[in-house]
Amino acid sequence: MKYFVLLCCALMSFNIFAQTPQAGGGKGGEMPSDGVLSGFVYEKESGQPVEYANVVIYSKRDSTIVSGGITDKSGYFRIDKIRYGKFFVEVNFIGYGKHIIPELIIKPDKKEVNLGKVFLEINAEMLSEVSVEANVNQVDYRLDRKVVNVNQDIVSAGATAVEVLENVPSVTTDIDGNVALRGSESFLVLVDGRPSPVQGSEALQQIPANSIESIEIITNPSAKYDPDGVGGIINVVLKKEKRKGYNGQVSANYGTFNSFGGDALFNFRTEKINFFVGGNYGDRVFRGEGETHRKTFLTEDTTYILNSYSTNYRDRKSGSFRAGIDYYLNDNEIITVSGRYGLSGYGMGSEAWAGSYYDYSGIYKNFYYYLTENDMESNSSYFSGDLNYMKKFKKAGHELQLYASYSGDYDNELNTYSELETNHMRIPTGSTISEYRTLEKGSGNTLTAKADYVLPVFEEGKFEAGYQLKYTLTDNDLKYQTFVSDYWADDTSRLNPYVFSTNIQSGYALFSNFWKKLGYQFGLRTEYTDRLFHQTATDQKWAYNKFDFFPSVHVSYKLPADMQLLASYSRRLDRPRGWYLDPFIEYIDPNNLRQGNPDLLPEYTNSFDLSVQKKFGSNFVSLEAYARQTYNKIDRITVVYPEDQSMFLMTFDNIGEDLAIGSELMGNFNPLKWYNLNISGSAYYYELISENYNSGSTFSWRTRINNTFRIKKTGTSIQIGAHYSGPEIEAQGKEFASWMANIGIRQDLLDRKLSLSVNVRNVFVSMKHESISETDAFYLYTLRQPKTPIINFSVTYKINDFKSRKEKGVEQEVEGGDDGM
Repeated sequence: MKYFVLLCCALMSFNIFAQTPQAGGGKGGEMPSDGVLSGFVYEKESGQPVEYANVVIYSKRDSTIVSGGITDKSGYFRIDKIRYGKFFVEVNFIGYGKHIIPELIIKPDKKEVNLGKVFLEINAEMLSEVSVEANVNQVDYRLDRKVVNVNQDIVSAGATAVEVLENVPSVTTDIDGNVALRGSESFLVLVDGRPSPVQGSEALQQIPANSIESIEIITNPSAKYDPDGVGGIINVVLKKEKRKGYNGQVSANYGTFNSFGGDALFNFRTEKINFFVGGNYGDRVFRGEGETHRKTFLTEDTTYILNSYSTNYRDRKSGSFRAGIDYYLNDNEIITVSGRYGLSGYGMGSEAWAGSYYDYSGIYKNFYYYLTENDMESNSSYFSGDLNYMKKFKKAGHELQLYASYSGDYDNELNTYSELETNHMRIPTGSTISEYRTLEKGSGNTLTAKADYVLPVFEEGKFEAGYQLKYTLTDNDLKYQTFVSDYWADDTSRLNPYVFSTNIQSGYALFSNFWKKLGYQFGLRTEYTDRLFHQTATDQKWAYNKFDFFPSVHVSYKLPADMQLLASYSRRLDRPRGWYLDPFIEYIDPNNLRQGNPDLLPEYTNSFDLSVQKKFGSNFVSLEAYARQTYNKIDRITVVYPEDQSMFLMTFDNIGEDLAIGSELMGNFNPLKWYNLNISGSAYYYELISENYNSGSTFSWRTRINNTFRIKKTGTSIQIGAHYSGPEIEAQGKEFASWMANIGIRQDLLDRKLSLSVNVRNVFVSMKHESISETDAFYLYTLRQPKTPIINFSVTYKINDFKSRKEKGVEQEVEGGDDGM
């Protein structure tokens, strides 16, 4: 709908200026034209700014159009070069009723008039008509972020946020559901602009796509945001209706391997209160297969060889409940209380047949064949409670926001391993020869308190400042048990309890303003980090304390021919997680161990972005260039275990620094009313510089394409897409290229109240993870891939004409976004 609205606005603006009398024409021709009209436009019911609203000035004498303008994303408008005289003003936007200011006088002693806040009311009947006709792009490109409109992604219906991101520029995903933002798996996840109690890819795997309104990708945030995540921020905006009355939405889905799920959202709105409640449950099952081939070079003439072939499964169960209430004390004060509670269960396992032997200069000896079963079962719960107070002062844009949050999570994980000897034909030759398990329990609690203040300064500028306290405490306990006779016995030498705490206090200041066509914003954030890792069994402690500074700069410039340019810089970091620091050696299986590094330092990144955008009608092209320099780079490292050279030890280290320089070209085209083409491609140079590990460079590229066909008469939409990721180098090897194709069909019925969808992902079973790691001491080849395509059926029903905010032309941005840039 956004580009439909832009086209309408562009046509209206053209019509406005086409009818505007030229200077010196008519009775008012000799009047000076140095008058200015400004103000803000908001939605009356929600108090949210209305972007792209039309402001038209009419002559009081003959009702001819004198001038006009359009609001920006903060609802602000400014119209200059208005001649002296008497006028009336009309403010309108598609889906809203008109607002008329009956008299406006511009004269020598009153050249500049500020209308303050103008409120528009939703016209439900008109809105319904517009929603049917308008097409919303799957991805909207902006100067500071990319906005993914989830309702337009047919292929992800019934899936999660991870599947939504598969076809988004700057984002890559793998077969395990892991997400990377411009090549980095370090990013900050926000839900409705607030930190999620669960972070990273795990958070995105638990959010159903049907409950999401949009996802915002911010690769270079300002100093207002937490600096965590070198890749940037992924903000998930959940659906929440803002119109008066009662409405809602329910969805259900079923797919391959008996995967199923459902979600519901209900909303009730009065003059003073907006109450919403929602919940979801999902059980998603995946089946795959893989193989590994490894060689350990023991001496010049002796090599240990291990080959294995496996089938594996992943079963993720998750459910959550959320509720909240917005209470409007008056037109300028809002209190919001909200909370979330979730449960998740994750099962993962594999059955593998392996054979090992020694190669003595071409003479093979000591053959050993065996079957293994490795199962992991994890159950966790989390909760969060939020309290937010928003105060809007008389002057437009003058705001104070106070926020407090308390969240926690609890985890229980059980890993079981068994090994059975066989012959070379995979026939068992004896009883189970090895059987053990690990039990791990952990909990974490986070307290966050912050204050944000915004003060408009000068004519269009603003000053922002804030303070935040964030305290996190995590404790973990691991037990190793072996099966003896008929019971599980603790191995007291392998107990691993620890406590991990972080206390982070931060403050920031931002100043932004405009000078002619140039917009600029400068920011600085400072943080003090107090980190302590305490292994309680040995009473060993590792402390880390440091002051850090995180500057940011954003500059925008409006070019001719409806083009815009933005340059930005920010400094960010990636903090090591608790288990990254744990020095205890943990057995994964008889061939693999894991150990953390308590001396691990945070990873720091300097990030630069440059982008230019061009709109022409309902079409859009964006070109971005970026550079990212990372120091103290954290990576997973595999080494041969010194005490048993048949085993591998996986650990973490600050391997050195890297440099990524790339560009992204993105386009959205509507060559026909019923056809939309969304295409993007990126190419980048990557260099890894390390004294102790693999150094090198590579040039790689990625591309993705989405074709959407809409048959208006039948209410049918068809989407066909694919994406490709080129090969990449790693600290100890390389990862091979991979690609995937998807198709989805959606049928709208009952005046769009009912939607039926079917989609097939990974149509050709081409998605895979294939890599090689090698050093002077070992060689490792790994291949894992799904067994079949993933098929999913989904049904959604809207109660009482539930509509997302996107359909109303108003978007819910990350609070405190880079407005005006």
